[in-house]
Amino acid sequence: MFFGIHFVNSQANIPPDINAVGDQYYCPLSQINIVTSFDIVDPDDTEIEVLHIQISTGYQNGQDQLILTGSHPNIGATWNSSQGKLTLRAVSGGEMLYTDLIAAVKDVVFQSSSATFTGERNFSFNIGDANYLPSTEHYYEYIPFSGLTWTEARDMAETYTYFGLQGYLATLLSAEEAQLCGEQAASTGWIGGSDEETEGVWKWVTGPEAGTVFWNGLANGSSPNYANWNTNEPNDCCSATQKEENYAHITDCSTCQDGSWNDLPNEGGTGEYYPQGFVVEYGGMPGD
Repeated sequence: MFFGIHFVNSQANIPPDINAVGDQYYCPLSQINIVTSFDIVDPDDTEIEVLHIQISTGYQNGQDQLILTGSHPNIGATWNSSQGKLTLRAVSGGEMLYTDLIAAVKDVVFQSSSATFTGERNFSFNIGDANYLPSTEHYYEYIPFSGLTWTEARDMAETYTYFGLQGYLATLLSAEEAQLCGEQAASTGWIGGSDEETEGVWKWVTGPEAGTVFWNGLANGSSPNYANWNTNEPNDCCSATQKEENYAHITDCSTCQDGSWNDLPNEGGTGEYYPQGFVVEYGGMPGD
């Protein structure tokens, strides 16, 4: 397994320096410590409020899990199976001493219930709310905001920053990004794809990938790069009687593939297609 480890902190504060080792092989149906050594050096702090440890690549929901073992009376652990994320916080509700946190991280184990375990698992450590993806070195954050239009979500995403990184409506160029922002996100919402400029030519129109074509045509079309449309999407469903469906949205419906995309009008749809929020991506912008 490969361990992608990243820490960020406020620019007004000296960020902690993390030293971690843990590149190991995993034996199926066993438990393995995610690190073989772990340390935090912070010249101006001795405590921290929260630490998120996420299986950021390769996560198999229902099989993979992170567990805090051992005795750590000052630290509580919460596992979120939909996001593949273990959150460590102080039991007191305040901040955790680094000494307590270091000891706890050393006792966090990975386990899989699959007897035919394959592939790699990447783990990321993060002190903020966004999720980190090692392959892109970007962060992704789901923002709940019911009823927001796509254009409002695009504009609002650009007002967000994350420890000095400029936000934009997410552009998903790989299966890893799509999984982290779809299946492993807190909910579903708008992403930065549109065919408003030329009908049937879907482009990423936000962030550093703006202008990149990711789909041509309707549901029977093809991708020159990567796309994760739901079955029979995009379909420009109701353009004959309603507004054209020119904007990409991560799907949330009982009959859909988790994390897949569908096209919607700017206002979104109704029922399962009503917009619940949007995904902000951080990284790759000039000046970051």
